Amino acid sequence: ASRETGGDVYVSGDLSIHFMAFENANSGDSIYIKAGDTDILIDAGSTRSSAATTAAYMNSYVTDNTLEYVIVTHADEDHIAGFAGSNSSPGIFDRFDCETIIDFPRTNKDTQVYKDYIDQREKTVAAGATHYTALQCYKNEDGAQRTYELGDGIEMEILYNYYYEHDSNDENNYSVCVLFSQGDKHFLFTGDLEKEGEEYLVQENDLPEVELFKAGHHGSYSSSND
Repeated sequence: ASRETGGDVYVSGDLSIHFMAFENANSGDSIYIKAGDTDILIDAGSTRSSAATTAAYMNSYVTDNTLEYVIVTHADEDHIAGFAGSNSSPGIFDRFDCETIIDFPRTNKDTQVYKDYIDQREKTVAAGATHYTALQCYKNEDGAQRTYELGDGIEMEILYNYYYEHDSNDENNYSVCVLFSQGDKHFLFTGDLEKEGEEYLVQENDLPEVELFKAGHHGSYSSSND
């Protein structure tokens, strides 16, 4: 494995993981993953205009303007604003052809940016995209799959999160959790999962030792427990 200059790109064979910056003062997540010829985006923060910055970066790698998988972890603005977009800055769904969208089964949100995300997602589905929740994926229901073969020996597994099926006072705990595996190397992404969500994640899944862990809630004191 190697790291490119800046330390924000992890490269291992045909797998590269890019933690994208937004060129603004806001925190947020937008993670681009290239697995062989498969292009994956996890979240699209931090503001509605951020899609312009992240799309320009991804265009160097996405050769066919298609994102095979889009994963939306939860409904906080700093994870979905780039999907919602605006009149002056089209969102990710307008900038790329998106084939499969996997998002959160539950939310407490009723914000305008959340409503705009739903509108954009449904417009994309009407144009031909497939939408599943993470719970449908975990249960292998309605055509969804728990594990997707991405090619080049790389797999993407949607893990079980207790809060896919139970209410939480903290929106972060609804986060979609994903494990990528490349042979005996594993890469764990947990959105903004908090301590209680992490505890359930360990109880409910057989988690391996991982090469890379995208710490929950940006490495906050409220997550990343023992």
